[in-house]
Amino acid sequence: MAQGPPPFVDLHLHAEGVSDADLTTLAWFGLSAAVTCANDAGASSAEEVRRHWDGLVTVQADRLRAAGIRPWVALAVHPARIPWHGVDDLLHRLPRYFDDPRVVALGELGLHEGGEREEELLARQLELSLALRKPVIVHTPEQGKLPVTRRLLAVLRESRLEPTRVLVDHVTEETFLLVRGCGHFAGLTLQPGLLEPDDAARLLSRNGAEGVVLTSDIGEGASDLLALPRAAEALRKAGLSDALARRALYEGPLSFLGLAGD
Repeated sequence: MAQGPPPFVDLHLHAEGVSDADLTTLAWFGLSAAVTCANDAGASSAEEVRRHWDGLVTVQADRLRAAGIRPWVALAVHPARIPWHGVDDLLHRLPRYFDDPRVVALGELGLHEGGEREEELLARQLELSLALRKPVIVHTPEQGKLPVTRRLLAVLRESRLEPTRVLVDHVTEETFLLVRGCGHFAGLTLQPGLLEPDDAARLLSRNGAEGVVLTSDIGEGASDLLALPRAAEALRKAGLSDALARRALYEGPLSFLGLAGD
């Protein structure tokens, strides 16, 4: 009997930007679970950020489940979405959301343009992750990727967070070894014109899949709905083992979330 597509887990998508029909398509292609992350929809008020969080844990989680995808949520104040007022109140309210078992990580947090304000917010949210005992999904920008990533890694080193509890996402070929050298999970975000499935296959062929996950970031900006299923095919064509592909697409994401036995 013919087998269906292998299962995969996406640690970084934005469900509010994905239609119901596309979510159903993803489930058919093997998406078994996904983390919908707080986004970077630009500077906004603290009230708008709270509404965004509320929508993720209610409407968007329900939409994922209705499509047959196990819903998880990551919440944080994104570095590109820091309101000018009310940050203290947001950080005070954030831990309450983790009473919902579907809220499994802080994210996206990180650095976007850099600077003292972003770094202070990042450090405070890393402290929250320690108190909550939750992993973090960390953003790195398209512009200034290398210097911002270096500064980001310095801030992470200064925190007391276990390196394996951090997923540094949007990693490229020039930042991959830096991130892995610090012991963090490296997220290879498959996006048209930036990192293609064949690029991911080459990186995995050279470095293996330990501490590496593939993400899509679909629902925000230019993206490929079927990036992760295409990646599975690219890995197969590159001659990589089914075990390696399963590690990068399924087991690694679950391990990062501490849900490997689920």
